[in-house]
Amino acid sequence: MVTRVLMLIYRKPDQTPEQFRKHYEEIHMPLTKDLAGDTFPLSHTRRYIPRPASAPDSSTGTKEYPAVVLGGNPADVEVDCVTELIFRDKEHMQSYFVLPNAPGAAAKLEEEAENFVSKYQTILIEDCAESIAQTKPQSKTWSIKDAWSRWRR
Repeated sequence: MVTRVLMLIYRKPDQTPEQFRKHYEEIHMPLTKDLAGDTFPLSHTRRYIPRPASAPDSSTGTKEYPAVVLGGNPADVEVDCVTELIFRDKEHMQSYFVLPNAPGAAAKLEEEAENFVSKYQTILIEDCAESIAQTKPQSKTWSIKDAWSRWRR
């Protein structure tokens, strides 16, 4: 049975969202793939919360990076990245999470993560019920016969 892990990752306050994303993609991910080897997940998807820079604060000169939200208060969205890891099964997931406890690997990953992550939460999802909403096509589908008869008119 497929096992999913969601990680809610928060960037360090002294980093811009772009610096955070770049570090995660260009430094942390290659190191993680290298250390994980065959235990790396089937899928490792990172979804970054859009955070454009605001105008600098007039008193401090610092920029804020509020989350772009469709409703609610952007200040309530503290997470910077939602990462989803998909494993073949529970055993595959367990073998991957043994990695941080392997001699030398734990120190490398821990030290490296401190460069860009302030905190993270991990949520394990087994036997997940999934529902996907799809929109109905707006345009009519034409058969070749319909298209030919319309073209001939």
